[in-house]
Amino acid sequence: MGNAPSCLFSMAGACAPIPPNLHATLPRVAPVPRVNLEPRVIKPTPWYPSTASTWRPSLVVNHIYNTAGKKQTIDELIAGPKSKTWLRSTANELGRLANGIPGRVRGTQCVVFISKHKVPKGKKVTYANMVCDYRPLKDEPWRVRLTIGGDKLEYAEETASPAANLLETKLLINSVISDAHKGARFLGIDIKDFFLLTLLPEGEREYMRIHSKYFNDEMRKLYNIDPIIAEDGFVYCEIQRGMYGLKQAAILAYQQLKVNLERHDYYPIPLSDGLWAHKTRKTIFALCVDDFGVKYFNRDDANHLIETLQKYYPISLDWDGKNYCGLSLHCHYDKGYVDIDMPGYIDDVLKKHQHPKPTKPQYAPHRWNKPAYGRQTQFAPELDRTPKLDAKRKQQVQSIVGSLLYYGRAIDPSILPALNEISTEQANPTENTMKKCKRLLDYMHTYPNARMRYIAGTMQLMVDSDAAYLVLPNARSRFAGHFMLEARPNKYSEHDPPLNAPILIQCKTIKNVVCSAAEAECGGIFDNGQRTIMIRRTLASMGHPQKATPVKTDNDTANSFVHSTMRIKRSKTWDMRYHWLRGKLAKTILKIFWDRGKNNLADYFTKHHSPAHHRIQRYKYILKGFNLSQLDLLLNTSTFWARVYSSIMTKLRT
Repeated sequence: MGNAPSCLFSMAGACAPIPPNLHATLPRVAPVPRVNLEPRVIKPTPWYPSTASTWRPSLVVNHIYNTAGKKQTIDELIAGPKSKTWLRSTANELGRLANGIPGRVRGTQCVVFISKHKVPKGKKVTYANMVCDYRPLKDEPWRVRLTIGGDKLEYAEETASPAANLLETKLLINSVISDAHKGARFLGIDIKDFFLLTLLPEGEREYMRIHSKYFNDEMRKLYNIDPIIAEDGFVYCEIQRGMYGLKQAAILAYQQLKVNLERHDYYPIPLSDGLWAHKTRKTIFALCVDDFGVKYFNRDDANHLIETLQKYYPISLDWDGKNYCGLSLHCHYDKGYVDIDMPGYIDDVLKKHQHPKPTKPQYAPHRWNKPAYGRQTQFAPELDRTPKLDAKRKQQVQSIVGSLLYYGRAIDPSILPALNEISTEQANPTENTMKKCKRLLDYMHTYPNARMRYIAGTMQLMVDSDAAYLVLPNARSRFAGHFMLEARPNKYSEHDPPLNAPILIQCKTIKNVVCSAAEAECGGIFDNGQRTIMIRRTLASMGHPQKATPVKTDNDTANSFVHSTMRIKRSKTWDMRYHWLRGKLAKTILKIFWDRGKNNLADYFTKHHSPAHHRIQRYKYILKGFNLSQLDLLLNTSTFWARVYSSIMTKLRT
């Protein structure tokens, strides 16, 4: 699990080195090997059909797919041309879970190979699942990871473990870059074999079986496998530690880690799932399962956390702070900004779904319905009456949504309105839903790379709130919230808007039917205000106290209503929201004000827009950079060549 992000990100880029004056005079941690996380140039050997020549692995992880876009199984791989490679990788994984392989693999004593009759009577035996990946950053690029089929086992206790989410991670990144002038830096720490180091309680051991064909001659001889092979050809295993796939593995490992950290005065920040701090030191870190993203100010503070973890776990370090949970970080401490992206992710998604390159660029992630104001439904689409999708295509729609949702929240928020609409249909998708998915993938093909930039600032939270009335079928409305941290003090104005990227974008459907645009707007402010309170408390716990948070709305009626300068009869149904907002205004927690719609950064996410609008507006939220994909778009645009021709002819005439 330490090798694969469980929630939120991989980060690559060049970070400025830590100033020598912070590190030179302080003790270093003894035997911590430096881990090289720089991308290595590894050209994979084409071992499967014709598309191998065009296959480009990501820098972090790439599943193995065939030409039909189907993920390859271990049986297919060991039957192919690279059979010896995959059998050796399988042997290494089995040895890692057992007592190791002398001279090559360190064991974790997670499993014990046993005969079938040693399985307790009445105990359920589950299957083993082997995941095959290409991991170019690892010493063994072609990797097999074995997980237990936990879905077949029962566990009645709580299984969820707290972990840093995307918002908390972005808050930490902003905190580091904003305090960079004070010496703040970012460090990545990864616990190796995190789950496998946690013993299962006595009497709660689990059992699984592995087919004997996955044991090569080396493993059969080393562990004396042949005598314990059952009549059905399987080797049975007793699971003694928190193996990946077990429902209880995450919570048991977290509980043990929490005890170990609290012994050394580290504690979880209140009202936060994954942020931790120290009682006396200024160290703050985000904890996502076994991945630590650490903000520290000097080498002594960093070494204290490293030494604490080394007492209990083997760890690896990324002093440059380039990678954390799937995001690539490009830190520029001296210039006061950090860029984040996910290189190669969209290419992998398009390859997975076998989506071809569109015949022409798609500049909008969804179809644009021209507004027809004055109608009861405004520009809401008609009810979808196209045929329902079968189970296989339904799963494909859900897979597309799942693949892009994290990317949209992390890197490219321009796709969130389209995903919001598709998500509401994915339970019962239709042919029209599939068309929306293909259009969205065309859009991703047009914009395969995106990057966000966070600029050092005051760490003061700022919110833009907007809602669109009756823009969805069944008289539903949509609201959005744009949350960001102030990049430049006292510059939040019409003529000099902030430049910082968002830390959070809310793009949601208002489930209940509202009676007016003002009610929709007020409901959006109410929901965004609740999220604001949580973020303010987290920021204060991180050492960034907040002034009254400005909340912008472009609806004058809603603004007048919350300030009690206007009262309407229909407000009786939403007085609760009104009084809640009024209370926050009175306590100077929120500062709600009106501004024009064109200055409201949340407006983009509440309704559909024309392709021309998208081409302009997306760069308010995404760092505009010139890359090869954009060059390709430019060269394939007829307008570009028409201008070139016109320029040449003009010069010839003169």
